[in-house]
Amino acid sequence: MSTRSSVSSNVARIVLVVLCFGVLAYSVFVETAILLGVMFCGGVFGLYLAYQLVGAFVRLVDSVERIADALEGSNGADRLRTAVRDSRSRTDDSRDDGSRTDTSRSRVEDRW
Repeated sequence: MSTRSSVSSNVARIVLVVLCFGVLAYSVFVETAILLGVMFCGGVFGLYLAYQLVGAFVRLVDSVERIADALEGSNGADRLRTAVRDSRSRTDDSRDDGSRTDTSRSRVEDRW
């Protein structure tokens, strides 16, 4: 299925490039309005970039969802909870024994 999509994507790119060159050639040789052709090609290119950006965001969201699903699996959520609990207990232990200085935000703001 991905090969069909990539072939149609390549065909669409080729059609857009030929269309832009055609409009640019028409604007230069027939109408003598170069800026009009350049603006059209720039608009087409901008729309293409916007389409690619939306596609990249969709792929990013899909991959983040897959990672979240994997973490919600049987072992992933337990490991995440254990890591959070361990980091909290280490922070609480270091404050209790007094060996470390407190670098929390409230203490830093008090110094200034």
